[in-house]
Amino acid sequence: MKRFSYAGRSRTGQIIEGVIEAESELAAASSLREQGYLVTSLKEAKEPITLFQRIIRLKAKHLALFCRQFAIMLGTGLTLVKTLELLEAQAEEPAFAKILQSIRLDVASGTAFTKALEKHRAVFPHVFIHLVEAGEVTGALPEVLDRLAIYYEREDELRKKISEALMYPAIITSVSLLMVLVLLFVVLPMLVSNFAGFGVETPPITLAVLHGRDWVVKHWYIVLGLILAIVFGLRAYVQTKQGRYIKDSLLLAIPILGELQKMVIFSRFCRTLSLLLDSGIAMIPTLQILERLMDNVVIKKAVQGATAGVERGEGISAPLEHHKVFPTMLVQMVSVGEETGSLETVLVQLADYYDREVNFAVASFTKILEPVIMLVLAVVVLFILISVYLPMMQMVTSI
Repeated sequence: MKRFSYAGRSRTGQIIEGVIEAESELAAASSLREQGYLVTSLKEAKEPITLFQRIIRLKAKHLALFCRQFAIMLGTGLTLVKTLELLEAQAEEPAFAKILQSIRLDVASGTAFTKALEKHRAVFPHVFIHLVEAGEVTGALPEVLDRLAIYYEREDELRKKISEALMYPAIITSVSLLMVLVLLFVVLPMLVSNFAGFGVETPPITLAVLHGRDWVVKHWYIVLGLILAIVFGLRAYVQTKQGRYIKDSLLLAIPILGELQKMVIFSRFCRTLSLLLDSGIAMIPTLQILERLMDNVVIKKAVQGATAGVERGEGISAPLEHHKVFPTMLVQMVSVGEETGSLETVLVQLADYYDREVNFAVASFTKILEPVIMLVLAVVVLFILISVYLPMMQMVTSI
């Protein structure tokens, strides 16, 4: 398929221009005539060559706003093309506006909305594309977009709470590290120099700190090389199948952080599963979409097992029970939802429950993390302070 840019007039005499996909220029002209356009210019569109192309990553809050605006506009009776045109005009990011323009032109030329979105899979998540497809097929696109807006609003709220909880420990750590650097490179050398003038012998602990600092400064390239080698070596190992599985297993096994991560995953699992099922997507395609969405390989394997179980006619709760990573309560509640025919409702309730548990766990983790960080940094600072005050004590005792 080739892309052709065209210009002309509509039946009402309005000037039009855009891009159309067709096998040839003749096929493009024929398609435009069928739409009632009087074509005055038609030529093959050349794609601009760019050395550096910026990759757009839409955050949850941007997707929530986009879906909300999209749903409202379609709900008022605007056509899909007109809605896309308005959203394109409102887009703050020029790169995103260009993507919306491309989608709008594709839709205007007769391409299905879902097909137009699939060309930009790097920008729009799998959940968004598949739910839009379900809404397009069932004719309930505004309702689906409204559900997506709520879904991404919850995602954004969850991420904000986790970020806010970790901000205070990060600030404490940064300030403490700055203090350590000031003590090492400013205070300690100045005091040792002054004490040397009084003939005070520098204690071994102070010399060890100074020699360690000087070695790191002199051989910074070795330290940097070791750090880069470790980082890139671990990254390369994590890219392997075995390394990824071990990393994800360890992340889930960490005493407090592992439980927190599990609850975040289960919350998203339940909410996404409910959203997909409630939008009319069948169970097996829903679980296949969930597989692609799961970042943790351990959870992904469990979802793959659930998909295989559903294909065998076992339902979803029985295969999940075989994977110990899923808690008993979740499996039992899903089983109840299957038996009563209210699986979507049960999943929403489970997602809300895990959201509340995440909030509680984050608050508890922050309370535990703060004193731990303070204790570790206090030990480091105390060690440096001892190396600073030992010469002072020796000077006082020698007088």
